[in-house]
Amino acid sequence: MLWAFKPAIDSFLHCRPVIFIDGTHVYEKFDIKLLIDIAVDANRSIFPLAFAICDNRSQETWTLFLNHLKENVVKQRSGICLISDRHGGIISSVENLPAWQEPYAYHHYCMRHLKANFQKAHPNKDLHDLMWMAATDH
Repeated sequence: MLWAFKPAIDSFLHCRPVIFIDGTHVYEKFDIKLLIDIAVDANRSIFPLAFAICDNRSQETWTLFLNHLKENVVKQRSGICLISDRHGGIISSVENLPAWQEPYAYHHYCMRHLKANFQKAHPNKDLHDLMWMAATDH
């Protein structure tokens, strides 16, 4: 199931051309996944765009979700920066969907996810701090 609310769709024209996508597990009664797209508005606040509930996070579900996002939210807007983690389903979907490739969109990886993976491979606080400073320009 995929959905987006009309006020969010209409307001996206006034947001920065950056969309963050991610998925999370929903536990308890049902073992499902929630996919979400968010943007950042002019006040630097998180702005939810679209949602999906699915059984798994696969290339098929991400492709459906990204198609829905393009057709119903992004529409004709180009130059969108799509930021995600390195989930194989997302990468494959973006590689196979021309609407999410340059020059229409630019796919980049989330620094928080890269830092978490870096920390697992290199358990050194000084390296973590240097990596974060380089990435955030602080």
